[in-house]
Amino acid sequence: MTTTLFTGEVVADDFLPNELPVDGFLQHVRSWTWQGWLVSRAQFVPQPELVRLASRHHIVLPAQVCRAVPQRQAEYLAGRLLLRQLQLQLGLCTLQILPAADRSPQWPADQQGSLSHCGNELVAGLAAKPAYRLGVDLEKWLTQAQFNELGPAILSSVELHWCSRFVLQQQGPTLWSESQLLTLIFAAKEALYKALYPDCRQIMAFHAAEVRAVTGQQILLQLTVDWSATWCAGTEIWLDYQAEALLVQVLAEVRSR
Repeated sequence: MTTTLFTGEVVADDFLPNELPVDGFLQHVRSWTWQGWLVSRAQFVPQPELVRLASRHHIVLPAQVCRAVPQRQAEYLAGRLLLRQLQLQLGLCTLQILPAADRSPQWPADQQGSLSHCGNELVAGLAAKPAYRLGVDLEKWLTQAQFNELGPAILSSVELHWCSRFVLQQQGPTLWSESQLLTLIFAAKEALYKALYPDCRQIMAFHAAEVRAVTGQQILLQLTVDWSATWCAGTEIWLDYQAEALLVQVLAEVRSR
């Protein structure tokens, strides 16, 4: 499969100065704007004494994070440091973004955003758009063996048939395998869930949304059940994606209802 480029406007490579990279912890930072959101990608380098590093940069680590394994601590710290720098770049208050009881981020009243990790790579988006919701997801490409194992759990029977037909009928320079389609659809469902969760506040099954179309840079999902009184079955939402050699990234924006 060939690599597609972002539809968003790239602001600059290594755009975030000042605090980043933090003691060599965050590296390869790059940023761009997408539909009014400032989005950043970075990699973090695991290192000892993460709690001390967090304290030095005034990042509060919740008790459950302090008790977590080092990888989870590193993910949390990297995400909050990246969000802190986005707040600075946007001229927003650098308030702590702590997890709620359900582990979802508690965004300040005038801010909305989203965050995703995959291995030692992360992506974060933020904006002063309180009427909108953002969902981002970053996933490593699944293998054919993983498709065989996970496909029926993530995809409905309708979607499994759609994927088989799509693979057989596709033409052009970009050719998808079943496992790549599964990865993209999974990432899209995760991003959509993050975007809708602040309005719905309930856990939804993977089959609560189904793929309807995939183009060179977008994927269309349709809600198959009511997610809330305002997000009803039949609602269709387009999401943007970027396919890379090792990862796929999906961005979703919705207006709060």
